[in-house]
Amino acid sequence: MPTASEVRDLYFAAASEPPLNESEAVATLFADLYAAALENKAVAAAAAYQDTELTAFAYGHPWRWNEQPDAWSAALKDGLRQRFELLDGTYALLLLARDPAVRGTGIGGRVLQTWLEGIGNGPVWLQTTDVMSPARRLYETAEFKPIGHGPSAPDGKPGLVMFRSGRVRPPC
Repeated sequence: MPTASEVRDLYFAAASEPPLNESEAVATLFADLYAAALENKAVAAAAAYQDTELTAFAYGHPWRWNEQPDAWSAALKDGLRQRFELLDGTYALLLLARDPAVRGTGIGGRVLQTWLEGIGNGPVWLQTTDVMSPARRLYETAEFKPIGHGPSAPDGKPGLVMFRSGRVRPPC
């Protein structure tokens, strides 16, 4: 598994450029969440390296509502209304990042596909921004569909929640 600092650096490289323009503080938050998940959850991850540099990374864990007592999860449940039930017993894809230096190589799609295969190609959900970013286009190609909005994303707007029913289909 990559270290939290590797994940922070990769996320910052990926998300600091347009259209996301996210800060280093956001990258640090995502790295801290990853570190906490490693301590408390059954984390599933997929990574790609070029030499020793992390170039793409995806991770997540099983999602059960009764294991999510925090305020963020409560806001997610409220935002999704009755659709929140779709998420119970699935996997949450909590982060997918790709170094901009390897843009156009398909590595992000391959890491996503490896991660999906690693969880058995079962149902999975994620939260992203409404911004049409390369990641969002990849999610749509991988058959993730919007199902509502959850807590605020890093851009301060409600995050777009996307769901994939678990059909097997390569994203690239």
